[in-house]
Amino acid sequence: MNREKSETKEGAEYRFQYAAKFLCTTNIPGTSQTTTSVLPGVYQTGLNIHNPNDQTVRWRRKISQPGLGFSKFINDQLKSDEAARVDCEQIQGDFGPFIHGVEGFLVIESTQSLDVTAVYTAGKSGGEVESIAVEQIRERKIR
Repeated sequence: MNREKSETKEGAEYRFQYAAKFLCTTNIPGTSQTTTSVLPGVYQTGLNIHNPNDQTVRWRRKISQPGLGFSKFINDQLKSDEAARVDCEQIQGDFGPFIHGVEGFLVIESTQSLDVTAVYTAGKSGGEVESIAVEQIRERKIR
């Protein structure tokens, strides 16, 4: 994989990175929506991103999929104390279309430290949520 230069147009460096596993898929054995990645059911991921800083933070996101490589970055920003959400619908809109769902890593890079939390839900096909997990995504410095 090629390493893309981590700078904004204005020269502010992307110094922090977060990599969150995401699942946006349904596994229905015996159909075209069969996968060996997870047990039968419906899986959804939502990520919450919060800017705890006193200034606007520039951030960008891409997805990386096993065996398929990575997408281009989509740029964004958050004002002080603002929050954003990236869920399966947005991943589908930003990086899709994905006919039978998608899984991989959502990679976020930012100019300042952010709060990034993932919410994972799962349930039976056509049913309600049966499990939920909330995970704080670890930050790493890239510059």
